[in-house]
Amino acid sequence: MVVNPVQSRLLMPFNTLIRNDFLTPVESRILLEEDDTEGVGATLVDPWEVKWGVFLKKRKMKKDSGKGSLNYAIICGWNDIVEANVLEKVDDISIWS
Repeated sequence: MVVNPVQSRLLMPFNTLIRNDFLTPVESRILLEEDDTEGVGATLVDPWEVKWGVFLKKRKMKKDSGKGSLNYAIICGWNDIVEANVLEKVDDISIWS
């Protein structure tokens, strides 16, 4: 995990996910739309059971080689979660659906 307040997101590469079938059909359709959509609203619950409103998006990240990777990204509120939970670059986190 990279904690960079300028980027303000948590990227979760598809190839690191144990399961990627956690979205409803409607949520999947929303994420297949153009990249400029807000994404899907979600609630993230931290280890202290504090609830955070976030958005989940699907992002295509292009590499210099021309190849790319698909990622889910938690955006809109991620910096607040990082700050409140004192997350650092070396911390391991788990995301559950």
